[in-house]
Amino acid sequence: MLQPQLDQNLRKIGIDYIQDVPWGTHICGFYHTKIDLINTLVPYFKAGLENNEFCIWVASEPVNCDEAKLILNNAVPNFKYYLQLGQIEFLTHSEWYFRYGNFKKVVNSWVDKINQTVSRGFDGIRICGNTSWLKKRYWKSFQEYEALIEQRIGELRMVALYTYELDKCNIQEIFDIVSNHQFSFIISKSGLQHIDSVAKFDRLNLISKLASSIAHEIRNPMTSVRGFLQLLQTKSDFDSYSDYFNVMLQELDRANGIINEFLSLARNNNISLKRKNINDILNLMQPLIQADALKEDKSFCLELEEIPDLFLDENEIRQVILNLTRNGLEAMLPGGTLTVRTYIEDKEVVLEVQDQGTGIEHKLIDNIGSPFFTTKENGTGMGLAVCFSIAERNNASINFKTGPEGTTFYVRFKTQEP
Repeated sequence: MLQPQLDQNLRKIGIDYIQDVPWGTHICGFYHTKIDLINTLVPYFKAGLENNEFCIWVASEPVNCDEAKLILNNAVPNFKYYLQLGQIEFLTHSEWYFRYGNFKKVVNSWVDKINQTVSRGFDGIRICGNTSWLKKRYWKSFQEYEALIEQRIGELRMVALYTYELDKCNIQEIFDIVSNHQFSFIISKSGLQHIDSVAKFDRLNLISKLASSIAHEIRNPMTSVRGFLQLLQTKSDFDSYSDYFNVMLQELDRANGIINEFLSLARNNNISLKRKNINDILNLMQPLIQADALKEDKSFCLELEEIPDLFLDENEIRQVILNLTRNGLEAMLPGGTLTVRTYIEDKEVVLEVQDQGTGIEHKLIDNIGSPFFTTKENGTGMGLAVCFSIAERNNASINFKTGPEGTTFYVRFKTQEP
């Protein structure tokens, strides 16, 4: 049996945002378009060929074997040499997965293939299998195959990448896929440089889908429990337990509020985009924000410049304003001033929320906007995640700057009509 490799045998993956990995690494990548897939696999196989690995491209649509060979020929220096050397093999999914009549037998074939490869002088095997061919009737057995690879791959001189078209995977399938791999990544339609933001939005989408699927099942028993508690609360026999009933009811309401925050992430919310002016929304909300500030011995300043109307969902924008202003107030000590501004910059309408807190710690910056991340003792970590999701649905983006003198969030709305 082949033994796991040590750190000195780290392999270059070739994909910018994945560091070198040891033999026995099992990766999955989600892609949106054919170009995304090609831009991932070309550097992946180029790195393998240049590092004396035997490469296998198990191809299926949108890139067939002939096209895969042509793509690498045009992109990899000395590709014809590698091809003549027999260092790369192009197979259809039928030639690889169905040749043995059983997915599990494919795993056993890897050991023989690796032994043959090493005996020829190569360091090991690098494979990619695209799964566009995978039909529902094969799904369970293929995931069992992936799980078996995950168990066995640590013993093998092999790096394996499996690619899935994200738009064809439902929420449960994505969870199945990710759980069967050591690393997972998403390729953006707009290029590799945006992978972090795209991954963040896709995580939000996954969570919202999960929340939507279980909200009904959770709320039904919660409603029943709440009803019975209220009924028992009216019975004189339980008067001495009134305080306990109130605590339980408050906790149920808090749980229901958390569910609502999850549902606010959903991209498929029934939003209503109408021509609105953010200044009008802010003027209506000023008394509420002012009251929040006064309760904490803080000040609120509203500075509005003339801005055009935008197509917005007013309720969602109110939620963003409320979340950002309350976060800003909580970040400050008594005596601080929260300032909200609107103006036009680079043909965008900007909503700016500036606090006078101590700023965000550098080590925490990358987590801002991620679901479940919070620095508050009783926070859910959903407030900013909801803001990012709402901004996306309302044709806007959110960024921020922070320092010792405070933090400023910018919500930037595109001015063109939808």
